[in-house]
Parts: sequence; structure tokens; C-alpha cells
Amino acid sequence: MSFSELSQSVLEASLCASCGACAAVCPENVLVVSPDQPTPVLAAGASADGCGSCTLCVDVCPGRETAVPESERRIFGRTRSQDERWTGIVRSTYSARAADPAVKQAASAGGAATALLVSALRRGQIEAALVIGRDEERPWVPVPRLATTVAEIVECAQASYCLTPNLQILRDAPYDRIGVVGLACQIEAVNRMRNLPQQPAVAEKIAFTIEIGCASNTRREGTEYLIEERLRLPLVDVTRMKYRAGDYPGEFTVWDRSDRRRSLPFHELVTEFKKFKTHRCLACPDWWSGLADVSIADGDPNIFRTSREGEQTDKASLVVTRTETGQALVADTVRHGDLEVAENVFLPEESLGLQRKRHRYASYAADNPGAVPSPPVAGVEVERPIGDDELIELMSRDPQS
Repeated sequence: MSFSELSQSVLEASLCASCGACAAVCPENVLVVSPDQPTPVLAAGASADGCGSCTLCVDVCPGRETAVPESERRIFGRTRSQDERWTGIVRSTYSARAADPAVKQAASAGGAATALLVSALRRGQIEAALVIGRDEERPWVPVPRLATTVAEIVECAQASYCLTPNLQILRDAPYDRIGVVGLACQIEAVNRMRNLPQQPAVAEKIAFTIEIGCASNTRREGTEYLIEERLRLPLVDVTRMKYRAGDYPGEFTVWDRSDRRRSLPFHELVTEFKKFKTHRCLACPDWWSGLADVSIADGDPNIFRTSREGEQTDKASLVVTRTETGQALVADTVRHGDLEVAENVFLPEESLGLQRKRHRYASYAADNPGAVPSPPVAGVEVERPIGDDELIELMSRDPQS
């Protein structure tokens, strides 16, 4: 009755992270998730009675229990300290830029994740990269891709701000060495797989993991609202779409059948997307999971301010290595001329995305005791959480004013 338990403890509590891990490990292939159905449902003709004694879908689900402490003990031999609450356990921190101008141009920021994947593919470290692409018939719909060429990886370089269950694609992947890019919840699911006494086959296909900092993800209706209501373009007329096209920090941009572009500044995307969040995303306890081999974010700690003020800044990525695998991945990519790095320091108090999540989680945990995921380390989160709108304005003021 595993799916029944998943339904009761996670789905009915609105704690599904839409990561796709449950479908990836289901031995009977009875669970279905997709961009059109981001929470798991039983396949046609399937019954929860058929689960028998199998508990895999619950065992790997990060919706309610992220299992970060258990994963950290396995990976690092210890759990994070209270001081490491929002950074995780860190090896090295860099400012990074893709050396290839085409890669950097395609990316939202410095292109570090794309450069790492491209270099690993060229060197034979991976056979494919799990990334997020666009549906060919509906370009505003994100879909998981197993990219096997440099061109395919670069094509998927842009960030996606929409819920996209991606791990289920690993189930039938015909590759033994896959580089996985994901958000905190997805990386937590991968590590829950690895924590099991017998790892599911999908976990053994993963060569390394890269995670992207995430303030919160958005339902697809948010993207459709921007296109139809803000840009006044029928969805059927969309031929291309990027969340951050053009000069940094980029604009939400769609192209119509006449190749005419329509855009909104990035800061408006942030504001509008607040209407289209799930409870699990708003109650998420992690900006990074701290469990990936490499963690990445924009080098700019406040993209909202940069967009609203029209500031000019160069594209850069913040790169944090956590494991020997991650450190070697960055070093090999630099050595082969695909990535340029400089030592850096990450200041969590300056990161708007991280602080939004920090204050929001504290608020949700106080208002919904027992109905939010557990934090990676116990302790006082924020004594007096600041509302999201107020926090954005507070952190986005002109320092000269």
C-alpha cells in the first residue's frame, strides 16, 4: 500500500515537490508524472493494491522528509552545524564564467553548469546530461531532456522557473553515466535513493549532481499568465520562449509566428509568479540542499534589484564544491579550458533568494506546525520573519539612498 501511504502523508498534505523520483523508482511502473501532471497519479488500470509490500515511492520522496542529515552523514561523515544551516558543508567557493562565449551567451548567468556538463561530455565522464528543455509543440512548457550532444546541452542552458518533474526520465534512460542538474528537492530525492540499503537502478546511473539555488518554483499557470495576460499573446502563437533572454539579468521573452518578440523585465516575473506557487515550494526549507557535488547560483546576489534598477553587470556564476567528485569536476573543467574561476566568498545575508526562502520557511513553519518539511538542522530559524514583499523592498533599496 505504498502509494496509499504516499497519498496520505504527502499528496493530500500538498507536500509533493514534483520531482518525479517516485515514478523513477516504481518497480511496477504504475506511477505517472509529467509536465502536464506534475504530481504522481496511478497509471490507467493500475491499483494501489498492487504495491504489495513495496515502499520505494515513500522511501525516496523528499516532500515531507528531506533526509538531509542522513545524507550528510553518508556523504561527509557529519551533519552541518547551525552556522551552516543555509549554506551546507562547503569545500571551495568560486566566481565562475564559461570560457566559451556561446555557452555564456546562452546561459542565464555565467554558464557554469552548462560548461561543467559540456566539458564532462567531451571528456567522456558522462554519456548524457539531465537538463530541462522546451516542448517542441508548446514552447512555454518545460520538459526533461537527456542531452547527448554539446549543442543539446547549450540549447537547454537557460534557467526554468516552472515546476518540472524530471527524475522519472532516468527510469528508462539507456545510459550508465548521467550528469544530473536539479533543484534542492530533486537532489534530496537522489540522495534518499542512495541512502537505501539497496540503491534503485536509477541512482546507479548518476555520475554527478549539480544543483541550482532556488527561492521557489512556480506552477505552469504562472508562465501562461505572463504570456496571455501580460504580453497579450495567445499560447498557440508562441514559437519560442526564454525566461531570461538578452543582456543580464535578462527579460522574460516570447516570440510569435512573425518572429516578433515581446518581453517583460525579470523583476516583474518575480512579482507576478508569487500568485502561482504551491504549498510545498513556499514551505521548502532549503535554497540549496547542500548534498550535490556542486551547487550553483547567480553571481549577482540580488537579481531583482539589478533588473528593477536597470543596472549593468557582467554575467557570472557562484560555484560551491562540496565533494571530491565536485571538486574534481570543476578542476577538470578549468584544466580543459572550459571554465574560468576565481576564489570567492559566499555571503548568505546578501542573497535575496536565500533570505526570501529563510524568512518564508520560518513563517510557514510557525503557522503550519507539522505540515512543512523538516529543516536540515534544528534550531531557531528567524525570530521575527519578515513578509516577502517587505523583505524584497528592504534588500533591494538603493544603498546610496
